[in-house]
Amino acid sequence: MVDIRPFKGISYNPKKVNLSSVISPPYDVISSAGQEFYYNQDEYNIIRIILGKEHANDSQLNNKYTRARNYLSKWIQEEALRQDDHEGIYVYRQTFSVMDETHVITGIVALVRLEELGKGNILPHEETLSAPKLDRLKLMDACEGNPELIYSLYTDETCQMDEILTRTVNTCEPFIDFKDENKRRQQVWQITDDSQIVQIMKIMRDKPVFIADGHHRYEATYRLKTERSIMAGVRSDELAVADELKHGMIAGDKPYDYIMMLLVAMDDPGLIILPTYRLVKGIQDYSVEIILEGLKGAFETSRCSRDEMFSAIEGEQYAFGMYAQGNFYLLRLKQTDRDKPYSYDGGISNQLMDDKSMEYQSLDVVVLHSLVINKLLGNCPQEGNIAYVKDMKETIDSIDKGEYQLALFLAPASLSQLKTLSLNQEKMPQKSTYFWPKPVSGLLLYLWVTTHHKGTKTQKVDKLNS
Repeated sequence: MVDIRPFKGISYNPKKVNLSSVISPPYDVISSAGQEFYYNQDEYNIIRIILGKEHANDSQLNNKYTRARNYLSKWIQEEALRQDDHEGIYVYRQTFSVMDETHVITGIVALVRLEELGKGNILPHEETLSAPKLDRLKLMDACEGNPELIYSLYTDETCQMDEILTRTVNTCEPFIDFKDENKRRQQVWQITDDSQIVQIMKIMRDKPVFIADGHHRYEATYRLKTERSIMAGVRSDELAVADELKHGMIAGDKPYDYIMMLLVAMDDPGLIILPTYRLVKGIQDYSVEIILEGLKGAFETSRCSRDEMFSAIEGEQYAFGMYAQGNFYLLRLKQTDRDKPYSYDGGISNQLMDDKSMEYQSLDVVVLHSLVINKLLGNCPQEGNIAYVKDMKETIDSIDKGEYQLALFLAPASLSQLKTLSLNQEKMPQKSTYFWPKPVSGLLLYLWVTTHHKGTKTQKVDKLNS
């Protein structure tokens, strides 16, 4: 079961700060230049918490993590950050434009009880790396809470959640409402009515939840919860969790047992997945002609215009683009290879992945890496030889500047693929999905020291079990 709880969120005080100047994108999509930009935008910008600068004289007692903790404490004392008076579940809406068309995406922000990924109803879809997890663990340990939320998806076939969200945004005033630097409207409401909160908890408790963005943060928070539970002598096994929920007992609950999560319905019309392009370098004996010749065993290759390349990628499975030395190329997997992309006579790979399903092997990103990138760089590319970029212009500019040897373009994975693989307990390769727009950081924070209120949670669990 998925255990959803209300909480007293911490947010910026609009009487003290300009809200559009203190938010930022999530930490993991901010470049060095972006970090500098947000640092200079406002002294209270959330960047100082989620992606602090490193200094040459950093030490164990003075580093980006301790400075983040000190900033939080200072801003709370100065009332630049404030805590809500009542527990609630939040409704978060973004209104944005794509190709001059207005789109809206709406979800709820609540606490979700942590569980080991893939062992219950919270399912991952991407692999993770140890270094980013350790970085986030240190930050959350220092700040004692979640300065950013996890972005997750759920199914809402009966539209029960949609009815609650629609009613809230149509009948209540948001307590956060502004346009950010990209002209996207950011709105947040708070649901404090006990009956509605219990209704949301009941709707969500049997649903699988698919993590969209935030795998590293989730795994880091789960590890931190486990470590703190052991240190505190608290049972953290699944039996203890089930026992508490069965009897409505929250005596063993700790604030670090939960994580702040944005939950969006998979069929929300505002949900968009964009591709992540690949930049490649480190190719030995580099020559475009030799590369194309080597790929002909699996692909039909042709030189084309940029528009022709993207049109094919968007309209066909197993169609990829390549940009090198000022020219665009289209790579189409040969028709005889489409049913089994790894079984052909091209010599690049003639073995199926025995431990992977056909759904996994049929992903465009898997085919691209297996039949193109691994052909160019080997099965274990050196760190730094592949970069992942979302912006088309930035991707092309990196090639024109000579920073990388070639760029590879592909279509994004679909929501149905994400759902199927997650339910199969299979993880996509890294950077298979790029959900857009990203929820901004700085709208809501969850801090353990100030936000845990045992009594009201117990009352709501009693109602949930009644």
